[in-house]
Amino acid sequence: MNTVFRTLVKVLLSEKSSYKFALIVVIGLSFSISVILGTIGIMDGFEHSLKKQLKSSVGDLVFYSKNGFFELNDEIKTELEILNIQNYSKLIQTEGFLLKDEVSKGVLIKGVVPETFNKVTGMSFKFDQPGIYIGDELLNFLDAKINDEIVLALAGGNKDVGGMPTLHRFKILNTISHGIYQKDMRIIYLNLPDLQQLMGVNDMVNVVSANIPKQKISFEQNNSHYSDEVEDYQQRLYDRLGTQFSIRPFWYEFSSLIKAVKVEKTMISLILQLVVMISIFNVLAFIIYLNEKRSRELFLFKALGMSQANMNKAWLGMITIIWFLACLLSIVLVHIFNYILGNILSVPGDVYYLKSLSIALDIGDYSLVFIMTYIWIFTMAAMGLFKIRRQSILKGLRKEFA
Repeated sequence: MNTVFRTLVKVLLSEKSSYKFALIVVIGLSFSISVILGTIGIMDGFEHSLKKQLKSSVGDLVFYSKNGFFELNDEIKTELEILNIQNYSKLIQTEGFLLKDEVSKGVLIKGVVPETFNKVTGMSFKFDQPGIYIGDELLNFLDAKINDEIVLALAGGNKDVGGMPTLHRFKILNTISHGIYQKDMRIIYLNLPDLQQLMGVNDMVNVVSANIPKQKISFEQNNSHYSDEVEDYQQRLYDRLGTQFSIRPFWYEFSSLIKAVKVEKTMISLILQLVVMISIFNVLAFIIYLNEKRSRELFLFKALGMSQANMNKAWLGMITIIWFLACLLSIVLVHIFNYILGNILSVPGDVYYLKSLSIALDIGDYSLVFIMTYIWIFTMAAMGLFKIRRQSILKGLRKEFA
């Protein structure tokens, strides 16, 4: 059968036009598959990148008191130790205005302890002199430079929020990049003791960032599984601290956006199946074309003893080869798309949140798209073969040799 199959394929593709047609079908089908894979991969990559940047800017969990400022006392530390949460950092988070020349911008001010905050997030700060760190996008918005001075307007403290703001002059020590445009446009960092002194809250804070214990499967290996672990610790920490505290996972701030992306991914994937169907019509046209173009040779194979069942197997074998080659080529195209997104094409951060997009796909994504494509091809090929099967050998021979 293998020898007969190879001979049949050589006969069918013996003409240059047939070979070119087959090549066009493979390229068209592979492009359609890569479009679907690229779309799914961009949305998965967006979620993965967004969560990764959020995790690296706040840690795994944040919790705060519903009553406002509180003291990170031994009782809270004991509850954290019971859950084996060792890496945590206290901070103050408040809002204010940043002023430079005639430009003003509402900002989110964070007072951090460099040593502990670095262990939780990996972000590095060095407050060897009074000053602030600001997002790189905010620096460009203000048309400022490192070591320039700015004026920060903030409330006097937890009890004086309704009072007049106080103005303080700071030097820009350096910039920080979160990888998320909105954060880089509105977050600034101060040394925690300096901010506590300015706000008059002594040793009190209003937010604590923490990391869950090290997991067997890291975030990079499986962000979905890691997110489930974070949610588990969120509930356990809530049970330990009580109702006076709110505990949030690192993606909570953008949770609505992440849910919307998942819904859009499903809808777009269904719609893009139409693109694959259009390409599959080319496969059907290729079958009909070869049947009409090489009908004499096909009927000769039948006349020499090749059964219709073996003929159908040969057709399906050729279709499978086309599908297989298209799948391989689509993988190459996906990598090309990913390279273009990461190195050539720049996206506006104010629209796409992230400064760059990437394609993230796993074996499950490839398998689903490839299998669905083969099902469509098999269905359409069966329709084409049904038409061929209705013609008898005698009728074909009379038509070709009349």
